Amino acid sequence: MKVVILSDKKPGHYKQSLGIVQNLPECETEWFEIQYKQKWRDNILRIFMCLIGWIIKPKSLIHVLLRWSLTTSTYHSVSRIQDADLILSTGSSVAAVNLLLGKLLQAKSVTCRRPSPIGIGQFDLAILPMQSWNSAKYRNNVCKTIGVPNPISPDLLNSKRDDLKQLLYLRESPVIGILLGGTDPHETITVEDAKKLHKTCDSAAKKSNVQILLTTSRRTPTDVSNYLKSKLVDVDWCPLFIEPDTPTALDDPYQTILSVSDLLIVTADSFSMVCEAATSGRKVIVLSLTQKSWKQHKRYEVYRYMQDDAILYVCNLKDLSQQIHRALTSQQQINILTDTEKAVNAIHRLLDNKRML
Repeated sequence: MKVVILSDKKPGHYKQSLGIVQNLPECETEWFEIQYKQKWRDNILRIFMCLIGWIIKPKSLIHVLLRWSLTTSTYHSVSRIQDADLILSTGSSVAAVNLLLGKLLQAKSVTCRRPSPIGIGQFDLAILPMQSWNSAKYRNNVCKTIGVPNPISPDLLNSKRDDLKQLLYLRESPVIGILLGGTDPHETITVEDAKKLHKTCDSAAKKSNVQILLTTSRRTPTDVSNYLKSKLVDVDWCPLFIEPDTPTALDDPYQTILSVSDLLIVTADSFSMVCEAATSGRKVIVLSLTQKSWKQHKRYEVYRYMQDDAILYVCNLKDLSQQIHRALTSQQQINILTDTEKAVNAIHRLLDNKRML
């Protein structure tokens, strides 16, 4: 089986595609970074495919469209693809190219999430998280997942856990990993939030003898990162505070935190990080921070569903200390997201049907 993966270089999108192909046995993969000559050409191509993409197009026209919209190097790269069974992409900006290559190579087109404005009708398979289900009520080309596929698994994390704990000189006491996101149109993290978070962490470390590891993201505001760094970088109960692109002996600091932690705290703004944490086999708290609008994002409906299904807890900063204590002392069995497995099974069915035709 040969799978061509189209990437827009966004880490969250990349990880969704990676999680799927890592779990496709005997899968030959080719990755292509898709770049456009100008952003407006990307937009025009999307609109074109939205309006008349369903019409059968000669190969010569497909090449014209690709050559017109993509950079010369990107066009030359994708035009050299000789064959493929599956074209896989995540994100709106690569969706149109996915469909065109699918027609050109007579391959199945698969998208993770609902690409705008094209929608999912032209794809052979759309892998949609719960927050997009309403847009696909009457479609039979949909694989419904709770969250999003990702490359995390308990077996992968546990295989490295002991070695990484030794590398970080961790004590035999509970470890809390904090995955800090940033800001989006619906919520953000402020310095005041950071102060409350630090106070809660300091209290938990002293009362429960926990160790806390924290990573920020590229979306974390600079003033928040600077404040937390000034408070945590030399504290004995925080063996690891790391920012993106910080030089480190760790191969993957983010995955290291997932591996060694007993409890993960993830800010609610990052749906993909929440899904990775919920796939890890660890206890998970989703932390709601400062809201920028009166209405919560629809991802909270998914978080509440996960909470009802014993996958994670949801709380705000006011209740975080209590929720940490509850999570560390609770004997309740946690459930794990299996979205990657669902997506892989759907792709297998799609390709099996293709072979039968």
